[in-house]
Formats: sequence, structure tokens, C-alpha cells
Amino acid sequence: MGKSSKGLKRGQAGKAAKPVKEENKYSIFRMLILVLNLIVIFYSPFVRGLYFEAEQLPAEIFILASFAVFWILKYMEKGRKFISTPIEYCSLGLMLIYFISILSSASTRPAISEWLKYCMYFAVFFMITDLASTMKNKLIVLWTVITASMGLCVLGLDSAAGGKLVDWLNGVFDFLHIPVNFFGLYVDGRIHSTLQYPNALAAYLMAVFFIVVTVSIISSKVWQKLVAGVCSFIFTTTIIFTMSRGVMILIPVMLILYLVAVPKGAKLRAFLMAFFAAVSSIIPVLFSPLGGRSGSSLWLGIILGMIMSIILTVAVEYLFKLRFKIRLNLKPYFLIIPVAVALIAMLVVISIPKELELGIYNPEGGTGHSFQKSIELKPGKEYKLLFDVSYLNNNDENSLTVSVSSRDKKNIMFGGKTELATVNEKNSDTLEIPFTVPQDSSLVDIKFTNNSAKSKVSIDNAKIVDGKTGKSVKSIKLQYKFIPNSVASRFQNLIASRSFIQRQIYLNDGFRMFKDNWLLGAGGGAWSLLVFGYQSHLYWSTQSHAYFLQVAVETGILGFIILILLLLSIIVQFVTEHKNKKEEDINYRILQGTLLTSVLGMFLHSCLDFDLSLSSVFLLLWTLVALLNSGYRRNKPVVVKNNDSSGAKSDLLYRISNLKSLNINPIILAVLSSMIIIMPVLFVAASSFEGKYQNSMSEGNRDDALKYIKSAESLDTFNVDYKIKYADLILSSESITKEEFETAKKLVNEAEKAGKYNANALENAAVLYMKMSMFDKGIELIDRAIELKPFVEQSWELKLNMHYQLVRAYLNNGDPESARKYLDLALKTIDTAKTKNERNMDPFVFNTKTMEYLEKLVYIKENFDRLDLEEVEKIKFLSINEIDIDSNNIPDQWKIVQVERVEVSINEGNIQINNINDNTPGSFQTRNINFEGGKKYKIELITDNQEDGTKVRYYIPEFHKDFVQLEKTGEGKYSVNIEIPQDYKAANTYIRFRFSKDSLIKSLTVTQI
Repeated sequence: MGKSSKGLKRGQAGKAAKPVKEENKYSIFRMLILVLNLIVIFYSPFVRGLYFEAEQLPAEIFILASFAVFWILKYMEKGRKFISTPIEYCSLGLMLIYFISILSSASTRPAISEWLKYCMYFAVFFMITDLASTMKNKLIVLWTVITASMGLCVLGLDSAAGGKLVDWLNGVFDFLHIPVNFFGLYVDGRIHSTLQYPNALAAYLMAVFFIVVTVSIISSKVWQKLVAGVCSFIFTTTIIFTMSRGVMILIPVMLILYLVAVPKGAKLRAFLMAFFAAVSSIIPVLFSPLGGRSGSSLWLGIILGMIMSIILTVAVEYLFKLRFKIRLNLKPYFLIIPVAVALIAMLVVISIPKELELGIYNPEGGTGHSFQKSIELKPGKEYKLLFDVSYLNNNDENSLTVSVSSRDKKNIMFGGKTELATVNEKNSDTLEIPFTVPQDSSLVDIKFTNNSAKSKVSIDNAKIVDGKTGKSVKSIKLQYKFIPNSVASRFQNLIASRSFIQRQIYLNDGFRMFKDNWLLGAGGGAWSLLVFGYQSHLYWSTQSHAYFLQVAVETGILGFIILILLLLSIIVQFVTEHKNKKEEDINYRILQGTLLTSVLGMFLHSCLDFDLSLSSVFLLLWTLVALLNSGYRRNKPVVVKNNDSSGAKSDLLYRISNLKSLNINPIILAVLSSMIIIMPVLFVAASSFEGKYQNSMSEGNRDDALKYIKSAESLDTFNVDYKIKYADLILSSESITKEEFETAKKLVNEAEKAGKYNANALENAAVLYMKMSMFDKGIELIDRAIELKPFVEQSWELKLNMHYQLVRAYLNNGDPESARKYLDLALKTIDTAKTKNERNMDPFVFNTKTMEYLEKLVYIKENFDRLDLEEVEKIKFLSINEIDIDSNNIPDQWKIVQVERVEVSINEGNIQINNINDNTPGSFQTRNINFEGGKKYKIELITDNQEDGTKVRYYIPEFHKDFVQLEKTGEGKYSVNIEIPQDYKAANTYIRFRFSKDSLIKSLTVTQI
């Protein structure tokens, strides 16, 4: 006979009680391990957001050591359960897929580094899931996060107010010899704080904002509610001063999600607390530079805002106590009223315009006399700009210039514009300016400039009307009464902004990377290595600005699927609890809804920016996910299986909630954790030896330096930089044994293989191969570096430098055939660069140094059979008329100074000069030429003038005061000898020319004599 159901339940209860007893027995140890986790969570935002490996490695060691101790504790508690919830399975899967991607990684060392970060994330997630299962411990974790966030805000706000507190802290750190220095916390009118990036700071605070609002609701003590209310006000204020468009647009969406996720009975209070935090933040804004005040007034505004926040928090608490006392039943739809009022008030405030006032013109400088407004209009249509003008003083000098121009996407990204109309008017009351928008236009810029030095000018009632029908198309609000222009301009034309277009480019480039690495990915850290080879134009950001795409590139389709499953499991677990955990208290349900909101908000913002590349931000995300998961793990909801065919959704929830647990002996996991720790410990030790190597090199102690870099390379054997430094130090020795040479050769070969997708490593290895006289190998590597970074000038310069040195060496050694071989290869660089530029949105041209090498090589080519190598080094400039790698039909060695007066183009191997207006010849100039003081130079110009009597004038900055005549020495020939004064210090100078008539330049040579 079987056991009774009563006995069975009693037995199950007995089994469940045992782990609880064990937990109570070791509660002190559990709290200690939790505190160890909270230490990292607290301090990580203050050390550059754990963005750099120097800060990441100690945190990884600390967390993984805690994780090993945690498993020892679990062994003592006799707990074998490892993975049991969908979130846990997905988080483990994400860590494992980053480990697997090491095998297919573009570079092993960055892939290991990225995997170690995910080990740290998983360890923090799992420990907090287990250790913060009670409401008390959850609140301890949340208050730690809130306190850290307050520190970020205080440092940022203080920097915006002048930085007195930050300066004092830096002084204390310096006095105590603590290697911490806060800097760059407030840049260009935006708070960055110690996270270094304002958008990341805003995303961090957005997540914590909803947490602190909930803490104010569920806290039982009045002082905690008041503190939480003040914190929420500080967070919203700081978010405003980050000027993060993405977060400010996202917050209303997240607020709606928040109000949907929290249970009935908390929605109205949650809304009021959030809304009043935003209302209180208006006060410090009015006392800040955004409100036209000095930064020193900011703290006064913050203090007043804190008082307002406390008053509003007390008012909310009183209203709800009154509500319960009179038993007023407010339905959820009551929220429509305050929301509608808030939105209407916001729209009214935003829409109140004011007239534009331009200050008097100051010829010696100054701002305020001009203003530009950008608007979006339909391309290909005719319009008219209408507005009213009034002057403070009526006099004959009143003058206003209005210009209308257009920018397409390329102009928005890289500069430039198309002029549509320009009008200069004096003492006009109204103006009407017709213009036509080009077909490719994205933005139309309207610029108003007051030319009067005596009178201010006001502009009002500006609008755009249809050029044919006269129908009003758009009313232009030039300025707003209550919103600073700096704020308003950031939120206008978002779709046509440079930031938005650049993010589209990031995505397009990223998708092409994913397409080539779609199965297993290119390994952790691969994005930063590969991105330069996929770029649509040169940009220096090595972050994806889209976390989901970054995971797809680094771990392939498998990693992307796991990440999506993680996101779905978070939502499914919340829905399962919501539907089946009816017995949970209201505070638990409020907190779960809040955690869901914050987690989804961080994931959403990670689709717009690279905040999850900062380990401290990602640690916050995993901490919140752990708190969301902890209640589900400890007390899974009971889901009843629905056998009806229509219950597919219920059946899915049943299967998910009854996933089998993965049980492992805790000692095995403790050993695994301890083994993983070895890797970051070795990296830290290697970094320490590398630091000693740097010190020894600076002191000139080569023997110690060699010893230290050897130790660093042996400890961190995947580090390409250590191999390069070690080999370079060996090869730099005055005398080197065969054994040492072979060691260096082996190191360079290993560096080449380990850094096959690392352009910088390949460049350094190429230089070392050249030192070892392995010339073809060196050139092969520099060509591979160019493939990886085709738009970066450094590789092209290095390539031409190598070829130039080889050509000289072979000529000196009497081997003209080898010299000619490398000379021909070098000159093919022009066509190679032009081909690379074909897919470049912003084509590059060679810099001065690269062009100097190329010009010397061309000189050698032209004079190969009668060459004097000493004369080669005297070449300061040599025109290469046909070089046009950016394909704009303007020779790359020349720059047009006055585009409205002269045209410079390539014409059948010559340089065509056409003056647009014969009466006013325009100026054009050479690339930068490095003239040295105390030296003599000869300038030789040969032309094929289409007209006789052409006069050529030239000008060298700091040498001439004005243009001077270039002496004609023969038919189409001009030359002059100049001597540069000894004290000549002009850097990056040039020769500027003016031709009196249209001409063809056949050559220009500048040589030292």
C-alpha cells in the first residue's frame, strides 16, 4: 500500500526544511560572500566603469575567488543543485558559447579576456541569485546599487558645478598615494561621471531610477521613503545633464512598461513618485547653465530640488494614508488623468516659442550675432522662407544676411553644403526668400547673421510656404521660451542627425561582419579587431553600439539564439510567476515588475549604444537579472498542466516551470572556479612584469628589461604585444647570437599567427621581419595590415617607407634589378589605394609623410638610369599630376583655397588651372612642405600655358608678407631660389599660387640646394 498524500506532503516539507536549516546554520558565511560581491558591484562604476582590462582583471579574480568559496559553502550545506531555471540555463549557455568561440576566434587573447568577463558575470549572477533570495537581502543589494549610483551622480553634478569636491578627493587620493584620479567627469556641457560616457551613465541611472522609486514604495520606514525620494530626484537630474537623447526618449516607454508590470494597488503611487522626481528636477535645471545661470549656482538648485522632493514625497504618503482611511477606491484607469495633464503641460511648455534676438556684430570676435536653424523639407520642391525683422536702433548700418543651404547625408556626416539662396537686406520689416530643395537633401539650414555693429535685431514669425501655392508648410520655432537652445537642438531632426546616420553605418558594417562569421562567430573581442576592415568610412569607435549584433558577430548564430532565449526566459519567468504565484506578498510582486522594467530597459538601450561594453554596467544588469531570478529559483510557481488541445501556452509554461535541474557536486564547481582564476592571475602577473620592463627601458637597463619581458611573455603566452616587445629587444642588441636570432624569429612568427587579424600586431611584426632581412615577409604582413585597416593612413605610410628604404639599400649595394622590383611594387600603391577608396564614404588621401616617400620614389623612377642618391633626399616636393586616390578629379597634392574663384583639375596628366573670374584670380596651394630654417631651396615650375603673358605669383607663410612674382626663366618655365631665415619656425607650411590666366601645370619641384 502506498503512502497517503498527507504523509507524502509531510515528507516533502521535511526535505524542503533541511536546506533552510543548513542555510540558517551558515547564514554568516552566506552574508560574507554576498558582501564580497557587493564590494565589486559598488566600486566598479568608479574605476572607469571596468572598461579597461587593468581594472577588469582584479575584479575577475575577486569574484571568481568568491565563487570558489561559495561552492565550498554549498558543499557544507549539502546542496547539489546547480542550474534549475530557464534564465540560469541561458546565462550558463552564454558563458559556454564565449568559451567555444575561442576555438574560432580572430585572436585568442581577446577571446579569452572576453570569456573571463562572462565568467565573472555568471558568477555574480549565480551567487546573488542564491544569496539574495529573501526580501531583506534583496534590499541590501538594491541599496548598495542605489548608493553607488548616488556617488556617480554627486561626482558628476559637482563637476558640472565647478568640481570643488572632485578636486578635494583627488587631493586626498594623491596625499594617501592611492592610484585614483577623477577627471573628465563633465565635458562639453554633459555629465560623464566616472563611467566616462554620458549615454552609458544615463542608461545605468535609468535602470536604478525605477528601482529607487519601488524602494520608496515598499519601504516601511518613513526616513527610507524620504531618502529614496531624494535619490530618485538626483537620478533624474543627472540624467537630464547627461543630455542622452536615447535614454530621454526611452524613459517614457519604460515608465509605461513599469506601470503595466507593477501590480494593482501600486500603479498610482509609482507614477506619482516618478512624476514628482521629474518635476523636482526642473529646479536645478533652472539654476544651471542650461537655464542661463552659472555652474556655481547648480548646488543651490539641487538643494532646493531636494526640499521640493521631500515635500512631494511626504504629500504622496499623506494622500495614500488618507485614501486608505476614507477607503477611496481608485481604479487603474485613474492614471489617465495625471498622465494626460502631465503630457499636455509638457507639450504646452515645449511649444511656447519666443522671437530670435541677434546681438551686435563684433569684428574682433564673439558670438550671438548669428544663428542657424536646421529643418527637414521634402526634396525636389520649391519653397519660400518668410519672417518679420525688427531692429533695436533704426540707422543706415542695419544689415541682415540670410543664407539657405542644403545638406545630404554625406554632408551631415563629413561636412559641406549646397548653397540655395543668400540675401542681404537693410532695414527691412519682412523678408521673403525663395529656394528649391535638391532631390538628395536631408536637411535645410537657415542661417541668420546680424551685420550691424550698433543694433540688435529680432526675428519672428518665421515660416516656410509652398513656392507655387503659397500654402503654409511649416512654422519655424527659432527659439523656445522655457527650453535652452542647446537642449532643443539635440532633440530636433533626430532621424537626420549625424548620430543616427552613424549608428545606421555601425549596423550595416556589423551585419557584413556577421555574414562572414555567422556560424560560430569570430570570438570575443573580434569586433574591435575586424571593424576597420568592414568600415564604410574611417571611424575610431571599436564598439558595436548594438549589443545583440556584437554577440552575433563574436559568437555566431548560436550565441545570438542563446541571447534571445535569455531575453525570452526573463519575460516567461515573470509571466509564469505573475499568473501562478498568487500567494506572494504585494511588495515582492512590485519588486519583480520593477526588476523586469529595469532589465528590459537596459537591453533596449544596448541596441542603441555600447553601454554593456562597460563591465560595471553589465554587472548591474546581471545583478538585477539575479534578483528577478532568485524568487523563482527558491520557490518555483506551481503550473497546472492543461491537457486541452487549446492550451498550448499553458503547456509551454508547464514545461518551462518543470525544467529538470542540473545537479553537480559543489567540489567540482569549486575546483573549476579555482582553475579559471589561474588565467586572470597570470595576466595580472604578466602585466606587472611588463610594467617593470617599461621602467627598466626608461632607465636604460636593457638586461633587466629583457628578463622582465621574457617573464611577461611566458606568463601571458597569447599576448601578441609581449612577443613583439621581447623580439624587438633581442634584435635591437648590438651583437646577437644565432640562438637569440632564432628565438626572435620564433617570437615574431608566433606574433604573426596570433595576431593574424590584428593590424597593429602585423605592422610591428613586419618591421621586425625587415630587421631580420626577411623583406618579402615584411611586405606581405604590411599588405595584410592594409587589408584589415584600409582607411588608416599609418599602414600606407609604413608600406611606402619600407619600399623606399629597400630601393635605396639595393641601389647602394649595386643591385638595380631588385631595386626596380620594389620600386614598381611601391608605385602600384597608388592604384591599390584608389581601389580601396571606392567603397569609402569619406575617401582619404595620403598624408604629408606618405606623400614624401612616394614623391622620392617617383623621382627615382624618372631618373633611374642617371640617379644620384644624394639628390633624392633633397627633394621636398615633386608634383605627381595624376595622383587622385579619392577620385574627386583634384590632384591629391593640391588644395583649392578659394573654390569660388578657381578650379583645379587633372587634364591628361597635367594639372588644369581655370580662373572662374579673370579679374580676380583664385588661390590654390601645395600639400604641407617642411621648410627648415637656415636652408636654401629652389622652386621650379613648368607650365604649358594656353595663353602668353601668364603671370604666376606665389606666397609662403611667415616668409612672405604678400604674394610675389615668380620669375619666368624660359618658355613656360618659372623658378626662384629662396633662403629660409635661421629663426624660421613655421610648421606645416606650403606654397600658395595665383595664376593670372588659365594654365596647365606640367611639373612643380621644390629641392634643397
